[in-house]
Amino acid sequence: MSKIKPIWEHGSVSPDSPNKVFCTAPWTHTYISPQSERRMCCASREEHQFQKQYIDASNDEKYGEVKESGTIDDYKPISLKEHWNSPYMMDIRKKLMAGEKIPQCDVCNDSLLSNSTYRQWFTGFLFNNKIDQCFEETDENGYTTMEPISFDYRFSNLCNFKCRMCGEQLSSTWETEKRKHDLWTPEAQPFMVPENKKIIETFQKEVVEEEFWDAICRGIVEEIYWVGGEPLMYDIHWQSMDRLSEDNNLHKVHLRYNSNLSRVRYKDYYLYDWLPQAKDWTMCASIDGTGPIGEFVRTGLNWEQWDKNFREGVALPGGTDKMIMDLTLTGPGMFDLKNFLDYALELDVKIETKRMFAFHADIVLSPMAWPRHILDEIVNDVLDYARPIVTEKQQTLIRELEQMLVSPTHQEAWPDTAEDQFFNGRRYQQILHHIRKDGENGRLTLGDIYGQHPELWMWWNRPDRKHNQR
Repeated sequence: MSKIKPIWEHGSVSPDSPNKVFCTAPWTHTYISPQSERRMCCASREEHQFQKQYIDASNDEKYGEVKESGTIDDYKPISLKEHWNSPYMMDIRKKLMAGEKIPQCDVCNDSLLSNSTYRQWFTGFLFNNKIDQCFEETDENGYTTMEPISFDYRFSNLCNFKCRMCGEQLSSTWETEKRKHDLWTPEAQPFMVPENKKIIETFQKEVVEEEFWDAICRGIVEEIYWVGGEPLMYDIHWQSMDRLSEDNNLHKVHLRYNSNLSRVRYKDYYLYDWLPQAKDWTMCASIDGTGPIGEFVRTGLNWEQWDKNFREGVALPGGTDKMIMDLTLTGPGMFDLKNFLDYALELDVKIETKRMFAFHADIVLSPMAWPRHILDEIVNDVLDYARPIVTEKQQTLIRELEQMLVSPTHQEAWPDTAEDQFFNGRRYQQILHHIRKDGENGRLTLGDIYGQHPELWMWWNRPDRKHNQR
């Protein structure tokens, strides 16, 4: 193998200005979605076959031609071996070693998700000690003899929640609901077409799980990002964690979780028996409101059970630093933010904050769908409450709320289409209201929540003149 030296040693970048785009992820990390799509990491902007996964898809186009039936002729999931030193991955490595800025990494290049980037995680912290190895074990064409030691494998969309900001791609209960009520089309959700679904499920079981299990058994894994779906519903989660513990390999592994934390026990296993054995661990427990509002936003949530599970984690050694409340700011959740902050302060835990992301203005449960003056009023009210009492652990909440004050609302971002798209989105939420039987058995409705602000409720209920005319 022809070796090359690190970029800052062979003159492309000066020693005092090192390669700022280099990331260890293409040498150490591997990702696969519940739909068997491989990318460099969950934040990379790459072409996709089925739908946008998060904000990370580069455009609205799909690989191949989707027929009316929803089948995709050239959908061919590939193994890790086929992917790892593919021409595509080799080209990525070659460009990063040369200090070339690539569009796949724009989420980190432009800090689109947060100021703390994935590149900083992989290169600045987790695998900083492997930078030299990346160059030493990679030839001038980008072929590497290194193998992945960090895994973000989303084995399926299996999940017991139907969170209002989520969807069928990452939740099987969402998928079941859409199938039952004919709220999907083969063109929009080709991964739900039976032929495609069978290919995906077979591939994930026979190839993806085996790849991961092989790495577990060989003891080469140094990081696992457990996310789903809901990772604590995956059998392979409990089996592989048990195997790592039995083989005395957990002490080598950094564990990251993103979980709805609806369960911490499975059969004879108890999650919190394992976490203290790990090299390090963090639990991002998804929660977007306490009590009834939290249960509204995250359909399936039992707040009392979640609270019990979360407090058990906080009680572990270092738990107040490792247990994190993973908050997505939604319109309904804005009305519980003061209680939410009080809860975090009581337990002395960190809040990780992001907004409900909208590709289009029909994402009407985003607070950015609100009129500017209502948004500013509600945000400033929360800020006035929060600023005097927050600690460093809750600063992301402050920063995100402040960012909302200067970010465009849906009306400002899409002035020509926002109004029509609002009514489209509202009609969809009204359908979900009836399907999910909001308001029954003591559960809240959106009216109960938004009704706390009469002007907001009037705005939400304004007549759709265009729709009424049809």
